[in-house]
Amino acid sequence: MFHETFCPPDVVCRPTFWNIPDWLQISIYLGGLIAVLIFAYGAYRHVRLWRVGKGEFNFKSVSAHLGARARNLLTFGILTKKVVGENQPAGIMHANLMWGMLILFMGTVLATLDWEVWRLIFHTRLLQGTFYFIYKFVLDIAGLLALIALCVALYIRYVNKPRRLWGYEDGKLHFDDDLFVTSSFFVLVVTGFLLESLRIAARARIDWWSYVSIVGNTLSYVWRPLPLETIATLHLGMWVFHGGLTLILIAYVPFSKWFHVFASSTNTFFKKPAPNAIEPIRDIEDLETFGVGKFQEFSWKQVMDFDACTRCGRCQAVCPASTTHKALSPKMIEVKLQDYSKQYLIPVLPFFKAASANGGATEAKAIHGDIITAQELWDCTTCMACVNICPVGIDQLSTIIDLRRYLTLTNGEPQAPSDKAMNSMERQGNPYGLPKASRWDGLKDLEVEFAQPDVEYDVLYWVGCAGAYDARNQKVTRAMIQIMRNAKLKFAIMRAERCNCESARRLGNEYLYQMATMENVENLSALKFKRIMTQCPHCFNTIKNEYPQFEGNYPIIHHTQLIAELIGNRFINPKQTITETITYHDSCYLGRYNNIYDPQREILSALVTSPQTNLVEMARSRDNGLCCGGGGGRMWLEENTGERINNLRVQDAMDVQAKTLASACPFCMTMLEDGAKAQGVDEQLARKDIAELVADAL
Repeated sequence: MFHETFCPPDVVCRPTFWNIPDWLQISIYLGGLIAVLIFAYGAYRHVRLWRVGKGEFNFKSVSAHLGARARNLLTFGILTKKVVGENQPAGIMHANLMWGMLILFMGTVLATLDWEVWRLIFHTRLLQGTFYFIYKFVLDIAGLLALIALCVALYIRYVNKPRRLWGYEDGKLHFDDDLFVTSSFFVLVVTGFLLESLRIAARARIDWWSYVSIVGNTLSYVWRPLPLETIATLHLGMWVFHGGLTLILIAYVPFSKWFHVFASSTNTFFKKPAPNAIEPIRDIEDLETFGVGKFQEFSWKQVMDFDACTRCGRCQAVCPASTTHKALSPKMIEVKLQDYSKQYLIPVLPFFKAASANGGATEAKAIHGDIITAQELWDCTTCMACVNICPVGIDQLSTIIDLRRYLTLTNGEPQAPSDKAMNSMERQGNPYGLPKASRWDGLKDLEVEFAQPDVEYDVLYWVGCAGAYDARNQKVTRAMIQIMRNAKLKFAIMRAERCNCESARRLGNEYLYQMATMENVENLSALKFKRIMTQCPHCFNTIKNEYPQFEGNYPIIHHTQLIAELIGNRFINPKQTITETITYHDSCYLGRYNNIYDPQREILSALVTSPQTNLVEMARSRDNGLCCGGGGGRMWLEENTGERINNLRVQDAMDVQAKTLASACPFCMTMLEDGAKAQGVDEQLARKDIAELVADAL
């Protein structure tokens, strides 16, 4: 009556194709072949899309970091560390869904090998005995976890509706094909369990081992009272529906958002090993246009980024601009460019339209203005929170900076009043507009030595523009000089020091940055020193990570690292003088850019009377810290939309009842000073650089 399956005598094994006639078995294999071919063509369309971007695939550059890329693929692409690490319902849901569906897929692969390889070639079964028991139990658990995860996913998206999932306008979700595909996967898992339960109900007396299928066996009691013929008919119909839906989904995935399962994993492999360094514009003197004004001017990796974006909104949730209700959402930058890129996909049916290099696309809308507004780009503080949190290795920051470069250099439209600051950087060597000749006037009374070319120094002190010109940050410079003298270090400053134009680079003025870099590299290379020390994380990151792009390779240390080292080696012995609550604000360019979080906390622990009670962390700290709002050239721009980021950061410190807010960055100090005054807590909350706290304790 039923199509029987092959099992060795007296051996427990998988009853493959029970109740399925031969013609249906042949049909499912033919349908599977067609679905796989459609999937392959869909995947090919995506690869062709990536190649629309400029630059050739360079195997040498990829293989140079092969170990790091393999770790990224394993850690973020396969194990999805950044998603699971959230320890939130969404992260747990994603892990259960991914691993549940992956295990079910692997179960299908094993079943195919069992039936088509072991049975035909080795005349035995792979899925038999104890291994089959384990196989069935694991698949039931995986299916159950996937089913629960799908329920949570549907609830989060269509009931809870978190803001990070909103679409182009507040309150409007990006439904796209999420509902169809998510619901289809839900139906697929449910029908899989129902199929199993129907088969168990029909073979209850034969397959005595069915109890290991904990879900299927439980559901089978619903069907057992029915006649065997009815169960068989239901099973056959359910099998056709389940198999057909599976093939439809296989064919459909590369034409849907769910292709991110493959694109995202690929993207984690090609993720930049060091996203803290901006890619330079090579041969800048020979170019007529700069940055990105047309889609083809994006790099192939940036186009891959757009395609890999899952629209999860995690970048938006941590973005200081988005958090304070400004125009920028890093998610929407990627999403809008993802949607824009679809015109470059080769046709779904190639015989209707010949596939040209760009899929026959014409740019009906301009990226600048029509797709992305200038205000979105200028709102970015380059804090790298979006890059840090992205679970699939997208570099939103490089895209924003390339778009800024076009506005500033090609269009000549920098955001006002940053043009004044950049003019001052070029003419006076500082962004404050103060005379170049007065750079060291504020330190004359300290009689600091200027570095001589024939003398080697322990430390070359890179003071920075803020430390030299800004009255508030000159106090930090004085404190640092006191500390180094107390430690009896041989140090000097470079008389020819000028602004490194890091802010200009992030505002899109790569030309000014490269001009300043060549001058600084030439002057630094003429001196002898064991290492450079800077109190500005922006200077630190530039010299450490970006000067090597221009043959400027120097050992460098941040002033908090030096202080921690001096305390650890007992070259200085500060007293424990802080008795009130203190908290520390992480600089983005020290923390997320360079993973330096501990030296500052070690120093503060050495200064407070009780680290357990006096030293507290804000809710947003370390790699989840909130930007002060001054990075990315925002120091020189007005903040006229939404809430002020620095006010929000000061409120974070007030929320933990801190009496002192410590920092280690001149930009942060300026922003926190302004925020405390704006919030009316100038007298309640002291703002101190770590160097000042240490100098006071000596």
